[in-house]
Amino acid sequence: MLKDEQVKRWYRNVARGSPITAEVALRRFSRLCELLKMNPKEKVERARKDLADFQDKLEDMVSELEDEGKAPGYIADLMKTIKSWLC
Repeated sequence: MLKDEQVKRWYRNVARGSPITAEVALRRFSRLCELLKMNPKEKVERARKDLADFQDKLEDMVSELEDEGKAPGYIADLMKTIKSWLC
């Protein structure tokens, strides 16, 4: 993940607050890429191109995770990570 310059910049910014938080956020971000079947740049492009469609995809992902029995805190933390990446 850190080979991508945008991801590396985001990671360094998060690490300014806490290196441990940055490591956890990077793992979550990697998991989000797997779940959404998108690379980091695709996420940004898709959100910019069609925000409603991207939001639908995120909501579908949340529903799938809930159906799998994932903890609400786990899902919320994933959503915090994607918001951090997009902002």
